[in-house]
Amino acid sequence: MFNKNSNKFLWIFLAILIIAVTLIFTSESTKKERTFRNELVSIDTSKVSQISIYPKSLKGEEVRILKVDNIWKVNSDFGKQFTVPKIKVENLLNQLLLVKPQRVAARSKDKWKEYQIDSASTRIEIKEGSEKVLDLMIGKFAFQQPRSMSTFVKLASDIDIYEVEGFLDMIFNKTSNDFRDETIIKSERQKWNKLKFESANSDSSYELVKVNNSWFVNGIKTDSTKTENTLNSIERLTNSNFVNKEKAAFPKLTSKLTIEVENQNPITIFAYQDSINYIIESSMNIENYFDGKTFGNKIFFKKETLF
Repeated sequence: MFNKNSNKFLWIFLAILIIAVTLIFTSESTKKERTFRNELVSIDTSKVSQISIYPKSLKGEEVRILKVDNIWKVNSDFGKQFTVPKIKVENLLNQLLLVKPQRVAARSKDKWKEYQIDSASTRIEIKEGSEKVLDLMIGKFAFQQPRSMSTFVKLASDIDIYEVEGFLDMIFNKTSNDFRDETIIKSERQKWNKLKFESANSDSSYELVKVNNSWFVNGIKTDSTKTENTLNSIERLTNSNFVNKEKAAFPKLTSKLTIEVENQNPITIFAYQDSINYIIESSMNIENYFDGKTFGNKIFFKKETLF
């Protein structure tokens, strides 16, 4: 009788214990799910219509990138809009999709300043139509061995600070100029047939002509290696030193280069120069002008360099 009652008591005790353990684990699991986000960024890149960046380098000033008639435009600080190459927007959005929380770094407002989640942060807002679908603050970064970098971020509407992989400040702490088209020449030199240099200085005017895959100036064959190296150095030319002047304020036109391209429209480069300015204009990027002080002579190279 005693053994029978003892077994019964033991089974009841075990059942209560199992229920208690189950409730504890379920409670902890629910608590973790409730308090630790496994996703910070949820956007449909095909629906994104506006990207607003408030880079810390500009102390809260907005860099706004808008989709207008399926073309991305960035507002400049002097009132003009410039086209943003599609690849630059895709890189921005793809980097946001890679933002995944690795851990919760802090759960208190007192820690925001320590992690630079305050006026020192860079802020990203994403809109799909009129709906704001992301408001993310990017704080300080951390370097970890070996060769690993992470960044502390926070959703603007949240309190928790998360550590995510990567150096996000380098990607998003940028000005409007960083999103403009930097193209001056983008072409394949193998398809070039003639380069015509016209200059206010007659000694700098000449034609470089390709005949049977050899290059000639005034009927004289050039050094093939020097010529290939020179053309190779300008076939894909970019620059981010923009000149934000109206064309009416340019100095006089001093040089012009026309590149004839097989089965394509010619590429034309103009140079406007005086004792202070050296402005470059390209037919491949009609919205932007460039300060050519560091590379202008690279485009308008002297014929003597080819021999």
